[in-house]
Amino acid sequence: MTQPLTFTLAFIMLTLLSTSCPAQESPEGDISQMSREQWRAHIKNFRERSEMIRRERRSLIPQPPTPEELAEAASRRALEDDSLRPGDVVSTNKGLFRYQGPLDRERRPEDFVRIR
Repeated sequence: MTQPLTFTLAFIMLTLLSTSCPAQESPEGDISQMSREQWRAHIKNFRERSEMIRRERRSLIPQPPTPEELAEAASRRALEDDSLRPGDVVSTNKGLFRYQGPLDRERRPEDFVRIR
């Protein structure tokens, strides 16, 4: 007789302890307890936050260089190349140029003669 009584008391205690406390408040973000207006406001706030994050992320990603910017950078590298010798031809975004400057000083625009 004590075994069924012990089992029943244990079962009752388990069921009582497993239920939530009535004095305990529900969490603020509990979606199941929201009214229709609160739900709409929640969705609106979520959409605004996601749009802001999307815009910020887009601004953080650098835009790829344009073909003109790539050509300008390649031209600068070609004109600043230390291995240029008089008579060398370089291709730039403004056409083909032959280098006619001396080796012992810094290059100037006058050192390049347009070929085409």
